[in-house]
Amino acid sequence: MKSLSSILFFIISIYTYGQPKTYLSNTKRDSIDSKVLGITKSYQVFLPESYNYTSTTTYPVVYLIDGDYNFYYQTGIIESLSNIAEKIPELIVVGISDNGNEEYKKNCTPKTNKNPDGNSENFIKYIEEELKPKIEKQYKVSPFQILVGHSLGGLFATHVFLDNPTLFSAYIVIDPSYWWSDYEIITKANNLLKNSKEINSHFFVTVASTKQMGVFGFVDVLDKYYPNTKYWDFKRYENENHGSVGLVSVRDGLLKIFENFQLSKEQFYQLETANQVIDHFKKQSKKYNTEVRIPPMQLSKIIYYYFRKDKFDELKILEEGIATNFSSSTDDYYAALAKYLIQVEKLKEAQVLLEKSITSNPNAFKSYEALSKLYFIKKEYEKAMQLGRQSVQIAKQLKVRQWQINELVSNVKKIALKK
Repeated sequence: MKSLSSILFFIISIYTYGQPKTYLSNTKRDSIDSKVLGITKSYQVFLPESYNYTSTTTYPVVYLIDGDYNFYYQTGIIESLSNIAEKIPELIVVGISDNGNEEYKKNCTPKTNKNPDGNSENFIKYIEEELKPKIEKQYKVSPFQILVGHSLGGLFATHVFLDNPTLFSAYIVIDPSYWWSDYEIITKANNLLKNSKEINSHFFVTVASTKQMGVFGFVDVLDKYYPNTKYWDFKRYENENHGSVGLVSVRDGLLKIFENFQLSKEQFYQLETANQVIDHFKKQSKKYNTEVRIPPMQLSKIIYYYFRKDKFDELKILEEGIATNFSSSTDDYYAALAKYLIQVEKLKEAQVLLEKSITSNPNAFKSYEALSKLYFIKKEYEKAMQLGRQSVQIAKQLKVRQWQINELVSNVKKIALKK
């Protein structure tokens, strides 16, 4: 037994080892020397939790206008909806920075006789020809991409929707400034949409308690030409002001765009086989043109259902389907199933499963942690410590969320007290 002081020193060193060296390691800032705009244009990128788990998984992308202003609360909503609530897939977020408020106004409005400094045409060109190609080259993005704009940014996003609707797969337009230039956007929409047979991108527009924004007039145009389509939605928030409406609009817009992503408990109980579970998420992958990650908490509950019902054939179907179609979910699957095996003291079966996971996926930090706990139960503390520390090291390399690292470090601290 080590002395108490050495144990405490070890715990402190492990705890320090588990802390991030940089703030928000999942966020990066970069810039482009834009030939289109004639300036250096900055942007921020937010990466989802599982981004580094595999080299094959891709992610839908959200582009935020006025990105520095909106970036942190909107990425927080996206993190909550994807990794906490598991109602939408994980997303990459790109926040497009502004070089001051005057440039923001200029880039969000078109050039007209009344607005000779308007530059929205070039701003669209910058996004299409410079920013998006760089993001697509540098990150694992899918073709499903969403443009989000608030206020004048919402006006800009609507111009993109009207002039180049397929540039993005969906639009979230928040309390947009349709009043600009005597509501000319409404006239433009009426002239363009009357000749279009269908809307090809999802358009979600909101309005707060703000007066005379012009949103109702724009919605009337949509309703006139597309009264029955599922591709546009409007929501009014009478109890929100222009500043507060952004939070609820992004939440509701993403939930609408990804409304069928989650496999609810009620839906799951209606399925006859695990093949249908795999089919559900394959359909989501196809719909959003990406390889989605099966939400880990949902997956764990599905595994537990089959496990307690002794439906091991279904578990095998689930394992094979995940291995073939959802590479970022393999560690989630093995670690969850092993946890249930350990709970019923089937240690040999759990060990075989976890070693298989680690052999096939060197980044399987959850499986390393589960195997560490298994050796702890067997009182093989040196081996448990080795595997526990490996789980922390891998998780840090993958830049997983800090709360997960805290859990891994807690396991190592528990082992240290037994050594």
